[in-house]
Amino acid sequence: PEGGGSATAPAGPIVQSDGCRVHRGLQNLGNTCYMNSIVQCLNVSTTFSDELLKAAPPQKKGLAASLGTVFRGVRNLEATANPTSAHNPKPFQQAVTSSFPWFKGGGQHDSHEFLRTLLGGISDEYEEFGRSSGSDAQPSDLVSSCFGGRYCAATLCWTCRSISLRLDPFLDLQLHLPALAGQARGNLGLSVTQRTGEPEALPPTEGAADADNSDDSDGPRRGKKKGGKKAREAARAKAEVQPKAAPTRKLGGVWGAAKEKEEIREGTKFYIPTVVFRALKRIGEIDDEADDEAGGEGAEEAEEPEIQWQVTLSRKSKDANPQWGFLWSDVMKAEEKLVIAGIKEDSPLEKWNLKKRAMQDIEAVVHVGDRVVDVNDTTDFAEMGQQMLNSNSLTLTFGRRQGSQPSNGGKKPDLGEAVAESDGETQRRQQAALDQIQRRVDFNAAASSCFDALPESLQQLFAAEKEGGDNLEKLPLERCLQHFNGVEAIEDDFKPVYTCAKCSKEEKGRRSFASRRMWLCANGLPDLLTLQLKRFRRLGDRFDKSIAKIRLPLTLDLSDYILTSEQLASLEPYVEKGLEEAKSRCASSSSSAGDKSKMQYELYALCCHEGKTMKSGHYIAYVNAGPDLEREDWYHISDTKMRKCSRTEVLGAQGYVVFYRRPGTGPTTDGEASPVPPESTNPKEEKKEDEDDGDDGAADDEGAGDAEE
Repeated sequence: PEGGGSATAPAGPIVQSDGCRVHRGLQNLGNTCYMNSIVQCLNVSTTFSDELLKAAPPQKKGLAASLGTVFRGVRNLEATANPTSAHNPKPFQQAVTSSFPWFKGGGQHDSHEFLRTLLGGISDEYEEFGRSSGSDAQPSDLVSSCFGGRYCAATLCWTCRSISLRLDPFLDLQLHLPALAGQARGNLGLSVTQRTGEPEALPPTEGAADADNSDDSDGPRRGKKKGGKKAREAARAKAEVQPKAAPTRKLGGVWGAAKEKEEIREGTKFYIPTVVFRALKRIGEIDDEADDEAGGEGAEEAEEPEIQWQVTLSRKSKDANPQWGFLWSDVMKAEEKLVIAGIKEDSPLEKWNLKKRAMQDIEAVVHVGDRVVDVNDTTDFAEMGQQMLNSNSLTLTFGRRQGSQPSNGGKKPDLGEAVAESDGETQRRQQAALDQIQRRVDFNAAASSCFDALPESLQQLFAAEKEGGDNLEKLPLERCLQHFNGVEAIEDDFKPVYTCAKCSKEEKGRRSFASRRMWLCANGLPDLLTLQLKRFRRLGDRFDKSIAKIRLPLTLDLSDYILTSEQLASLEPYVEKGLEEAKSRCASSSSSAGDKSKMQYELYALCCHEGKTMKSGHYIAYVNAGPDLEREDWYHISDTKMRKCSRTEVLGAQGYVVFYRRPGTGPTTDGEASPVPPESTNPKEEKKEDEDDGDDGAADDEGAGDAEE
């Protein structure tokens, strides 16, 4: 961001006299609904937005200052503003794109990605100002104090069955959709794929047929056809194409002259004896028996004499040259004969031919119709194939019947279609699949052995997930949180990847299988809880969107997903690392009324994606401008358009990013937000590298991508 130093705190009220913070929409600057919807949700996050407006921004022209300008515009606090027109967020967009150039150009973007980027950028501004000011009056990180929380991960090593505890910060929670019926995770968090090898069934999706459709219009298309008769015929012809012999490139210079001489020589070599033979026959000096022996017109092709010669080929490695350049006759191969039907360009075999032509050694050139007699002194059909597949040097004996060449008047053999030699890829894939099956069997055996050896207290904590029998069209949000709170097995292609703190002391670099369970920390819950519902999932080169509707509760109780003192006590005898930090920051009493009151939240904003796929849709916002649910005042906001709406409409929407707050932290009618508790969780300070926790193979949301408007 441009500008340095802190600006003066803005003077004047931060809200109009009516206490409402929602007065105007935002202009769409070209596919910026992802930005507008998130800004409207942040505007009613008054613990954050009101404090941002009251405090001096860390930089004069930074993200915090420009976002505050947008908040003032939405609240209609600008003296020159037209109260009936939408606010233009152009300066804010410029501040965003100057820091994060990938948001330039009017492209489509994901609203959750924008939210995380924006809050991270503002947090960086506060941190940078704190380092540069060097004074006691440096501002705290407003982002972390409002949105920051902590969760605790307990990782169980399958080898030594010890546990490592690790605390990590978060600004939002990303929730997978829960498992379908029959797809729940088993003991130690094994998924259906890990247990059976079968792909996991996905939640129902819609619009798969529109995955490649980037047209946002809901109306009929004009000037575009999905495919006519010619297109279908072309596609059919393309599908029916069979592999053919590669065309021989035209040679020039010395090699071209040598090839021309070879063709003349071959024609002369085979043609002149035939002419002389037939002339002698006419004058009666050769009988019919000699005619047959000499290869007359009535002779069978099998009786023609065969000439043989050797060809020596070499390659650096199979990776450099996976194939030698042979194109085999499929007809002859079916009879377990290796007969040349073509030669691939730029292959070791073609280089051999070019070299022999340049040396005028025409007899050693390999032609279509030539037969491989042996490879590295073996004549067995299967063994010859293995030699060509695995060896980096070949000595091949070729055979050619003189009458088989069209140039000498012989009949052209029926070679059928040309098929490429095996490069071993099929065999490698088959072997890799067999190896993976064996690894999966061993993985499941290790899981069963580990779980059976666990004490009962740990078996309860790392037991199988409860089967999901919910209506797929109305999944409760609590089921998504249960999935987050569940157990996950850590592996990579059924190979161990976890570095255990205890095992690594005995054997450095040792990897093992592991299982991990997540809890929220009671002492690290944020005032503003942001949840992303991972509706999008990558399938090949496209994203599909789940049509499962998540039933959002107006009030959310997190007590079932908190690490309790009783659970921590069950883990304590087996914890190798992180126990003291977990005791001081995480555990809460399951019976404490005071603790439970801190785990209650109420819904106050939604960012929704309307559309069937990532390639077609639009972001809107639902916001509660009232101080709480008892005095709720819901608005539906779509860029410039605003209207009041009912609670029923809000709960029926397909939430993508959901915003909850603690009761009592909403806006007050006098324009003052409820105070922020002094304790804060700064992800930048809390985040640290844990070398003993290894790589669990976890990835970011694969459905987080660009959503078009």
